[in-house]
Amino acid sequence: MAIQPTVHSPTNAHYSGSLTTQQFYGLFDKDIPQETLDSLAKSSGEGNLNSIDLLHNLALRQDSVGKQAQNILFDLFSGKLPAKKGVDKEIQETSKVLYQSAHHQAVLSKPSKLLYIIGSALNNIADKLSLTRLFMEPDNIKPAAPKPLAESNLWCDNRMQQSDELYSNLISDDYLALFSVNYPLDISEDNAALLKITIEEIKRQSNFLNKPEIFPINTGAHWVLFMLYHDVTDNKVKSFVFNSYHQLPSEIKQTITECAKEAGIQSDIEYIEGNIQENVPNGCGLFVIEAVKQLAETTTKNYVETLKNFKNNFLALPLAEQQQFNQSSRRQLYGNYHDTLYP
Repeated sequence: MAIQPTVHSPTNAHYSGSLTTQQFYGLFDKDIPQETLDSLAKSSGEGNLNSIDLLHNLALRQDSVGKQAQNILFDLFSGKLPAKKGVDKEIQETSKVLYQSAHHQAVLSKPSKLLYIIGSALNNIADKLSLTRLFMEPDNIKPAAPKPLAESNLWCDNRMQQSDELYSNLISDDYLALFSVNYPLDISEDNAALLKITIEEIKRQSNFLNKPEIFPINTGAHWVLFMLYHDVTDNKVKSFVFNSYHQLPSEIKQTITECAKEAGIQSDIEYIEGNIQENVPNGCGLFVIEAVKQLAETTTKNYVETLKNFKNNFLALPLAEQQQFNQSSRRQLYGNYHDTLYP
């Protein structure tokens, strides 16, 4: 592998960034110690431009080290790893310079996290659409993987989330240890019976409600979270719906009620509703994912109260923080989806 300057520093003395001399020259080796990658991740997060450059060079490798470097860059870019303000923009700029170099075009000709970062940095809509088509080409999607995204522009800040994206973000080991996660269902129009049929099938299983059952539900161009669980405080089966937008239509609520009865629900369904999407347009799927995250992290097991608090706390956030949630959540949504397609 050749270390090649991309944007900032052409000399080895400056290029070594936060690395020791031994670590820097170790970048030419086939295997790179995890400690070296961790050091680059930390210093890149602190805004060290030379470390960001080095990670980009490593990300061009077509091996496990290249994949690790891409993951580090993407996690810094998406906010999954801590980084000072503006680091994501530095990563975007360096990625864009790589893309504009003919030397690297062959490497950046298939879907990757690095190419996603590049797409986010492009201003020309035609270029974004061209990259989107590349991500969506059938040859780039593994047969057993979720279907490709059906949107014209992957990077729109108001793009609706798809079933496959949602599911890929809800099946982490941490979540599956706590919940039974069902594939997202569409209960709008002619599909109203789908949720009931699914619950009937689940109810036949001997381990029914050993874990709370999570159902991401599409009510008609809108995602909500429906959950069935066994309340140990009164030994009853209960349910709730978390809806990040205005109240659901009465016919949708009636459909959910009938399905809940199939599961043995005797009490009213608790609805946690309210528009928290004003600065997260079409972000209902993002809020479903965040709701599950909140439930996984709560220690009280009072699920309804946990989500009520989250809704109120989110509304109290400053505009900039709500917009940042929209941006980072969309980036992380794609990162997890990509890992499902290309494990």
